[in-house]
Amino acid sequence: MTGPFDSLHVRPYELLCIICRLGQARPSQPGEERLDAILQAVRRQPTLPLTLRCNVDTVCQYQNPGTGEDTPHGAFFNKKRDLDILQKLGLIPGDTRPANELFFRIFERIPTCMGICAYETATSPLWAGCPQAAQGGYEKGHALGLAAVIPPRPDAERQGAKEESVRRIYAANRLFIRPHHLLCIACFHAGRQRPEPIEADNIAAIIAVVQKNPEIPVTLRPGPCMVCMPCDCYDPATDQCVGRNGRSLRDDKRDLDTLQLLGLAYGDTLPARDLFRLLFQRIPTTRQVCAYGDGRQTGYEWSVCGDPKGSPRYEAAAKAGLGIPGLAPGAPDGEPAK
Repeated sequence: MTGPFDSLHVRPYELLCIICRLGQARPSQPGEERLDAILQAVRRQPTLPLTLRCNVDTVCQYQNPGTGEDTPHGAFFNKKRDLDILQKLGLIPGDTRPANELFFRIFERIPTCMGICAYETATSPLWAGCPQAAQGGYEKGHALGLAAVIPPRPDAERQGAKEESVRRIYAANRLFIRPHHLLCIACFHAGRQRPEPIEADNIAAIIAVVQKNPEIPVTLRPGPCMVCMPCDCYDPATDQCVGRNGRSLRDDKRDLDTLQLLGLAYGDTLPARDLFRLLFQRIPTTRQVCAYGDGRQTGYEWSVCGDPKGSPRYEAAAKAGLGIPGLAPGAPDGEPAK
């Protein structure tokens, strides 16, 4: 690879072989150097783009890798298992996905490799399958979960990030928040005056600060923000959300949908009370942003967050004015909402 957006071309079956190898808990053997290289690259960069290539006889031949990466099991066997894998993943030859997304989908949708890499009955030597797969290596690797392929963010690092980022929020004279997190903040508040903090994010600290200082400037920024520092899905090395199941892609769209509805842009800064007042005036329901306006999930990466009809928690927060003095309907300035 020569740049951060270059993809690594892999055969679909190689990803199952990596999981099978991990399940066998054995050292690599001659001929498995490529599997080692793929795994090491993915662990270095969990969002590394992987392009799935396999040999087909259809109009998808444009991505055929040729025979150079075929295994001793034979070209026909490899073609079939590649297509079996793609079918179960809901993908096609040539598709490219971040590695963490792709492995998550494999763990979610392919619990066993029987019928893919091995068969209950060998109908002929051509379809004998992979001996290691028949010994249950893949299933053992699958039981280890995604963390066996991509280790999660260490607990100590997250806890340290939580303490430091909360300290900075309370000391800040300006908050930096990504647009759609305004809706997340409201849903977390859910009409409660003092919601208890959780370890996964800093929303409770943000709420406490804007309740105490409604005039604090809030700047809308792209990507992870002050909310995200202790999250499992936050990668400090790249300042990116690496959440599975397309989370970062959905968040990007939700940010832009929020900005469009508010009539704002990245970099705009408003006092907290004015910003949340604008939010509740122009976005009365989460259906407009978190459910794309129609409540429909059109694809694997485009899941709906919360109730497709709109979150009652968000509406309760709007009614309570997020506990910000002067924001609740009918509340005089300086008087906290009840």
